Amino acid sequence: MGTSSKIRKIGIICQDDVNIVGHLLFNNYRKALQNYFKGSTFKDIERTEQLDGLDYVFIVDEHFIPHTEVWKKDSFIQKVNDLNIKVLVFNFEKIYSSQFPWNADHQNKLETFNNLIQLFSDIEDRKLKNGILNKQLLSKDTKLINNNKEKIEKAVFIGQANGSQYYRRQETLQQLKSDPAFRDRLDIIVTDRKYTYQEYLDILSKYKYVINPLGTGDFLNLRFYEALELGCIPIQQVTPSMLPHYKELEFGLLLHDLSNAADKKFKKMNYYLEDFFEEIGLSNIVD
Repeated sequence: MGTSSKIRKIGIICQDDVNIVGHLLFNNYRKALQNYFKGSTFKDIERTEQLDGLDYVFIVDEHFIPHTEVWKKDSFIQKVNDLNIKVLVFNFEKIYSSQFPWNADHQNKLETFNNLIQLFSDIEDRKLKNGILNKQLLSKDTKLINNNKEKIEKAVFIGQANGSQYYRRQETLQQLKSDPAFRDRLDIIVTDRKYTYQEYLDILSKYKYVINPLGTGDFLNLRFYEALELGCIPIQQVTPSMLPHYKELEFGLLLHDLSNAADKKFKKMNYYLEDFFEEIGLSNIVD
């Protein structure tokens, strides 16, 4: 796995302290990238003066504010272009027609890098840009602490749901609450970022099923993969355009088709971010 025969000098913009960001998404990427690009050197980039001598800059989520405060400066972009550094961006949010209007502004600025490669999370964004799909898989080196081996025979939604940007998720949860099949078998916990990451995992891992309605974009989010890693069965809301791109959906259930739910048994998914990088040929993409 990976490209150990080639030494690359890589700068990475990736604030991944779980106590700051509240999840392991960015840390998954740091670990997986280091595993995949074995033999390369990685250097955390926090200011323009650190760019000298680099071949690449990897940005893990271009929309995260601590990251935009680094890459979005004119002086930073100018120096990257002057040094002919390649920029690889891993996107995790819907950009166009987004509930966050500033995302398009970020994208316009991002495109002023002369040598830009971008992986898109949202299916529709990918179509517009004829881009490569990004995924929010775990790294093979990520270890989630599971304190609940026995599962409650119920489903849970735990996550963000307040605010107009989550209107679609709110509608889905409201429909499920009134559905006789879920009425007494569904717990809804809106976190509002009040839980530590481990507290969130402890709750998630108690349940046999994890409801995962779509939020602000059309993609599988980190919760789908966390649920599988913790021995839960995700019940995933999808759009038709998502189905051809996520072979991992076979390990869960589809919210719009629960006809075989009673027969579904948990099956561990041994598919990680490093596998995805290998699958898409990331080393060839960046070179």
